[in-house]
Amino acid sequence: MSNAETELNQVSVQVAVLAPGEERAATVTAALEDEWTAVARSARDELGDDPACLVVATDPTTDADLLTAAATVDAPVVVFADADPAAVRRLAAFDGFVRDDGTDGAADRLADEVAWQVAGDDYPTALRERATTVTRLHRVATELVGCESETAVYEAAVRAAEGILELDLVGIDVAENGYFVPVAVSGDMEEKGYAGAGQIAVDEGIAGETYQTGTSIVVDDVLDLDRDDLALDGDDPEYRSILSVPVGDFGVLQAGSPDPHAFDDRDRELVELLMTHVAETVERLRAETRLRREHDRLSALFENVPDPAVRFALVDGELQVQEVNPAFESTFGWASAEVVGEDIDEYIVPDGFEDEAASLNEKLLAGESLQVVSRRKTEDDVRDFLLHVVPFERGERSLQGFAIYTDITEEKQRQRELERQNERLDAFASIVSHDLRNPLSIAQGYVDLAEETGEPEHFDEIRRAHGRMNTLVDDLLTLARQGDVVGEAEPVDLDSVTTQAWASVRTGDATLSVADAVTVAADRDRLVELLENLFRNAVTHGTDEEDDPADTEGPSGRRPDGEPLHVSVGSLPDHQGFYVADDGIGYDGDDPDRILESGFTTSEVGTGFGLTIVREIAEAHGWSVDVVDDDGLRFEFVVGQNGTR
Repeated sequence: MSNAETELNQVSVQVAVLAPGEERAATVTAALEDEWTAVARSARDELGDDPACLVVATDPTTDADLLTAAATVDAPVVVFADADPAAVRRLAAFDGFVRDDGTDGAADRLADEVAWQVAGDDYPTALRERATTVTRLHRVATELVGCESETAVYEAAVRAAEGILELDLVGIDVAENGYFVPVAVSGDMEEKGYAGAGQIAVDEGIAGETYQTGTSIVVDDVLDLDRDDLALDGDDPEYRSILSVPVGDFGVLQAGSPDPHAFDDRDRELVELLMTHVAETVERLRAETRLRREHDRLSALFENVPDPAVRFALVDGELQVQEVNPAFESTFGWASAEVVGEDIDEYIVPDGFEDEAASLNEKLLAGESLQVVSRRKTEDDVRDFLLHVVPFERGERSLQGFAIYTDITEEKQRQRELERQNERLDAFASIVSHDLRNPLSIAQGYVDLAEETGEPEHFDEIRRAHGRMNTLVDDLLTLARQGDVVGEAEPVDLDSVTTQAWASVRTGDATLSVADAVTVAADRDRLVELLENLFRNAVTHGTDEEDDPADTEGPSGRRPDGEPLHVSVGSLPDHQGFYVADDGIGYDGDDPDRILESGFTTSEVGTGFGLTIVREIAEAHGWSVDVVDDDGLRFEFVVGQNGTR
């Protein structure tokens, strides 16, 4: 026991050894008993009222509560553990650190540290100098934090090793592609050409062993080793001692001295402490670099993705826009400055879809990724979108993510067209299986009668059946070939196309009038077809008279009371469209709109497709059509925003 230690012990200094278990506490206490009055403690409530020094004998990286408890005592705290001091520092504060590496000298170093913490300037000069060195190394750690590149970190570390630790020769190598690459060297090493030496594989020599095992190596005298085991590239025997310390899991620091036995455990601990700071700083810089690259990549992707995209975040319990890309601005018509910080649903969710949007937000807040088909308001109209919503950060109180809108309006239109085509195919199958078979059977029956009797009236029935089949085939071809397809719209004078259509239909004594001059944007040929079907329906069903294709005279065009049927065409109020009306017998049913359904007819000879063609031509133009039963039938076509004029 030294004189200083004796003097300190004479003042009855008590050391409390705090550990998570009694056995561990007892072991450390026994190591200190020869020099100090040490008392084992295994819990915070067992600490003395005023211990002179508190020693934590545990791995504080897993038992941080003990270290935190120790730090609350108004006394110096020394950590004695086989742990990373920097990792311990992140958990709680401490005044001294001694690595418990299991060697015989560990207890001696602990005793020295305890003496220094208790006695301060009264303890031997060597310990004061060591404490000063540790303090300077911690200041270097602050300097490293300010470095903006890995090279700057390595160079600062080499300067610290030379100036603070007084190492003669220092070099730091980083493993790249299976070889050590020098990244920083001291002045002496640079003069000897170390930076330009040949490559050393990461599994060769002492440097390789240090890197592979992650364990520091002290070589007291290189003359005791085979030359192949030397750690320094181009080792010169004039450097007798070597200290090799891992730098994280990516490099090695090596120091050399011309004197044998130049490095001891104290030197190793100090260099390890310095390299801990270096590794932490480099890993932080690399993480920041990865984050910057990822951010730049995401930013470039976000900016250039062809679909509208929104970056959102949960702010004060609400999902708010953080950023939108150019495609969003051009598609939805909202500038970034207008929607950032806002709830995007208030800008692009159309009327009637609010509940759906709220439901999607609830699922998103629950951490779900979403892929749904919905409708959104664009700058021009309401369109169909495939909505992808992907959270990229989830937390109890934080949520960030991206919403991407893929326009599938054309696909949905094709889907709806396919559905309509399927409906028409079903109708075709019905006609082929039933409606066409019926007149065909009738014709076949009258053929048999004509063959047996030779009566000419049987041939009239055959012609009538063939005419019925011809009408069915014509309507089927119209639907199959044209469907709801229209050409380019142009201003059309409704008066002229009305006259043209009326002339194409057998109307008998029925009359026509155009109430006022109307111009509508339409495909002229399809509009004529629409009117032809309406006029044909009026003179056939409005007069309660079958349109017999075999009747060469055609329908009479008179109502049941004998008066001529009258058909009128005119504009709707406020020029929102046009109407076609007749004063016939109307529709004997609850829902007049039903007559627009595919295949619906009240006639024994009707196909039920004439008004279906009317409806599809109107819808293809973007018009709505309503049927009003008021002293006859009135078909109202609402053209839309442009209306009629």
